[in-house]
Amino acid sequence: MKSVIHIITPIITEGIRSLDDVQPFLRQDLEVRHSLIVNGPASIECSVDEALSIPGILEQAVAAERDGASALIIDCMGDPGLEACRELVSIPVLGPAQTCMHYASMLGHHFAFITVLDRLKPMIDGLVARYGLQANYAGFGAVDIPVLEIEQRLDELLEQLVAASLHSVESTRAGAIILGCTGFFGCAEAIAERLAAAGYAVPVLDPIPLTLHAADVLVKTGLSHSKYIYPAPRRKPLAGYALPGAYDTV
Repeated sequence: MKSVIHIITPIITEGIRSLDDVQPFLRQDLEVRHSLIVNGPASIECSVDEALSIPGILEQAVAAERDGASALIIDCMGDPGLEACRELVSIPVLGPAQTCMHYASMLGHHFAFITVLDRLKPMIDGLVARYGLQANYAGFGAVDIPVLEIEQRLDELLEQLVAASLHSVESTRAGAIILGCTGFFGCAEAIAERLAAAGYAVPVLDPIPLTLHAADVLVKTGLSHSKYIYPAPRRKPLAGYALPGAYDTV
């Protein structure tokens, strides 16, 4: 069975995500597609940004399923629109935060979440509580580099990620590190090597590769989310959005 995984990057900024990023993971039986949202924020760094991104995510999710995708990934560690997407479509929908938190709990019991800005702590604390993983949550760290500055500050970013990860391991005994921004793509290996050199053989989870492989597993095993728990919305008139098959646009 061929997996067709569609990555929805829930911002309008071109170049933040490219299919080149996932090229090393592709196989003959694994195809990856990608789209941005058309209307919404340039990056997601607060609850307002997240809320503004969700209509576009829903539109992209419906379109991707209609175009033959077999699973969806929401390319943001806030998991915006995750539960709403699961109501709208029947194919698996994965949020990288939920995926990473559960894998990190399995691999290291206690995990630390290292992200871009300190202001995101309430959002991440809320996600941990929603996913029922408070007992596995060792702590939160931030590097104070906005999303749109990541590419220009990669060397500084890596040093700060290493320092925050090392601090989390030493101060909280975190057994796993979650890179809490999908824009940190490709940093995990270097961080894990630096931690190992300091005497800490701790897994560092890179959200997009892990979530991509998790989505592939769900497709290969024929599993998806429960439509008993995530039932489709009742049909009713809807103005201002295009969600064909789910609402009657007026």
